[in-house]
Amino acid sequence: MWDSQRNNVLHIIKWFTLATLVGVIVGVLDAAFLKLLDAAISWRNNISYFYVGLPLFLYLGVLLSRHTFRKDRDYTTDSVINKINSYRPISFISITKAFFLSILTMATGGSAGKEAPCADVGAGISSTLARLMRMNKEDQRKMMICGVSAGFAGVFGVPISGALFGLEVLWVGHIFYEVMFAALVAGMTAFQVTQYLGVNYIYHPIHFVPVFSEQFFLKVIIAGMIFGIISILFIEMMKFMRVVFRYITLRTSVFMACAVGGCLLIAVGYFISPVYLGLGMSGIDNVLAGATPDSPFGFLYKIITTSITFAAGGIGGVVTPIFFIGAQAGGMLADFLVVDPATLAALGLVAVLAGTANTPLSASIMAIELFGAEVAPYATIACVISFLITGQQSIYPSQRLAFDKSGQSSPAQSAAYASAEKKIPTRKGLFKKTLKDMVKHLIPNTKNFEDDK
Repeated sequence: MWDSQRNNVLHIIKWFTLATLVGVIVGVLDAAFLKLLDAAISWRNNISYFYVGLPLFLYLGVLLSRHTFRKDRDYTTDSVINKINSYRPISFISITKAFFLSILTMATGGSAGKEAPCADVGAGISSTLARLMRMNKEDQRKMMICGVSAGFAGVFGVPISGALFGLEVLWVGHIFYEVMFAALVAGMTAFQVTQYLGVNYIYHPIHFVPVFSEQFFLKVIIAGMIFGIISILFIEMMKFMRVVFRYITLRTSVFMACAVGGCLLIAVGYFISPVYLGLGMSGIDNVLAGATPDSPFGFLYKIITTSITFAAGGIGGVVTPIFFIGAQAGGMLADFLVVDPATLAALGLVAVLAGTANTPLSASIMAIELFGAEVAPYATIACVISFLITGQQSIYPSQRLAFDKSGQSSPAQSAAYASAEKKIPTRKGLFKKTLKDMVKHLIPNTKNFEDDK
């Protein structure tokens, strides 16, 4: 017994030390990336039509990312998820690409997010450290998970939900409890380091008075369903645009695909608004402050510009655009549901994240960290419903599944998750089954609602 306790203490000390080291390094890199990105955007904002060079810069990004060091292409969150799940390392060249090419995309007007470079660089740096320390495959993987968690926590200033996001996003239905302590330490350390280095985070505590009424609760359920549908729309639009631009590339050339994508983005910026290009932080901040969205179709414009950006070769993350889409969708629904716009925008921000990334737990906790504890019960409901609505869909195709199609946990699959090869598209029927179970519970003698045989 004493040997077991001593080993547990040594294990805690070991991973506390390693996670702190990862958090410090990733926190410094997060701060450097965010400050460099802010400087690039500030310089860009002095140019009236900064987005007119998008066709050229998208093509430059494609040349540097896909045709320079072709083997080193682990610069997206999905590829990092795939590397972690398959116990494979990330190269230093991929880290460099993720760091600089994301800035190139966002600074020139491409609709992308800032979280992926930080998380990807975090995973890559952790992978490099683990190899230098000659760790085994399992410990290398844990280090990479710590790096992803530190990256997410540092970039958004959400140490708890950011760390959990790095755990939850890998496998749907399974959380890596064995590395949770290390991930939380890495996330909190990265957050403290970035804050110390002067990174400013955006918090919007909502002056929300809880309304415990069936009417308001029903409105939250309806909103959660709509957010889930919007999540599906975003995921499917990303797939559709990839197919379209792959066809353009095959029929013509890479340059033509970049030119078409860049011209479409220029058209949106010129004829609609440049707020739907780049990071679009003003479109998030204004709605969370209670302002009415500039257009009821703002979330749709952002879906289109983000899908075109990535299909045409842009590099970056999708979580910041997801925040934009969710906040704008919530603001758009406020008048229809007669709910405070800021409250519904906050619910939309986290619910669309839960639906697209399949991370209801970390998205619910993020609502507390960003908007205050009062909104937590309703944010959780909206996140879970959005998660169920999206069913088998995911913005990250390399996510894996830890339960069967019916939504019931599979002990055999959970026990063998390290060697399973099944990817996410198999949560079919989960929402349908849940809805039937709810109907059975609420309506007596529901003979017509029996499960399919």
